[in-house]
Amino acid sequence: MKVRVLSAESLDVRDRGRWSEIRRDVPWLASPFFSPTFTSIVAATRDDVRIAVMEDQGQLLGFFPFQRGRLGAGRPVGSLLSDYHGAIVPPGASWDAKALLRACGLKTWEFHRLVASQAPFEPFHHVRHDSAQLALSDGFDAYMAGRRETHGQTLTRLDRKMRKLEREHGPLHFTLHSADPTDLATLFHWKTDQYLNTGAANILAHGWIREVLRLCHAAQTDDFAGLLSFVSAGDRPVAAHLGMRSGPVFHSWFQAYDPEFAHYSPGLILLVKLAEAAPQANLATIDLGCGSYRFKQTLANRTMALAEGLVDRPSLAATAARGRRSARSLIRRTAMAPRLRRVAKGLAGRRS
Repeated sequence: MKVRVLSAESLDVRDRGRWSEIRRDVPWLASPFFSPTFTSIVAATRDDVRIAVMEDQGQLLGFFPFQRGRLGAGRPVGSLLSDYHGAIVPPGASWDAKALLRACGLKTWEFHRLVASQAPFEPFHHVRHDSAQLALSDGFDAYMAGRRETHGQTLTRLDRKMRKLEREHGPLHFTLHSADPTDLATLFHWKTDQYLNTGAANILAHGWIREVLRLCHAAQTDDFAGLLSFVSAGDRPVAAHLGMRSGPVFHSWFQAYDPEFAHYSPGLILLVKLAEAAPQANLATIDLGCGSYRFKQTLANRTMALAEGLVDRPSLAATAARGRRSARSLIRRTAMAPRLRRVAKGLAGRRS
């Protein structure tokens, strides 16, 4: 295997065509995070994004997008923003993870949402996660019937909350996508308040992250598009959500709501409305990402296996990465986990 490492803007039409061709043939690469457009958007906001072009016997094999940090420490494109990552290669392709790192000039590549089925990375998995998904190919009614079989009480309570919200504030309106930058600013405002009120690290304080979200919101192509959805009661917006779609796959990303309406469960209402609108928008899958939140357990009827881990070669960067991983493992086990997680997120945000 030979590897050429390029900047994102150096990727030519042939390369992008092969990238898209591989994605069409591999179901687990359908996430919008694997679109070359997402990599290009992140590269427009940072100077550390690179793409490894993998070749085998003169044939273009695949691609490995990454961010290269200090001392050869590698991360997924988008860092903590990325909910899916890995190599864009056809199934059955033969390649070696450590050889790929060496060719990329990396000492480590630390991943947190790697597609678990990519065999060359399997020896480096430390923890497995499930990404919750809504499979909607049979239509919304069939989907909801299945959800009510297992979570009927929760969804009945949500029905009552929706009726109460309409009685007290006016008819509910759902907007699949708003192109208005003012609406995106409303989402940023609500999300920032949420971070401050919960003590979580405010990742929107990083200019490059806000710019990535703005560029994703503005992108509107067949391969990749941002969707900024809203639920309003009467004339007042109560919940907003920015996600990304690539073909029939939508990924839930940033969601927030007006705290005055919290007791109506506006975020859950928005997701149900999104699922209801999905078939008409030619969306067959809504991916909610990882995390054992109750709303994901209520809505998901399928999962995708992802992995967290570290590929490393002997180096100072590898020693530091293993130290961070040990610290995170300790945080998960300690009674001070919530407070320490907030500190760790803040440190990670500053490094990104």
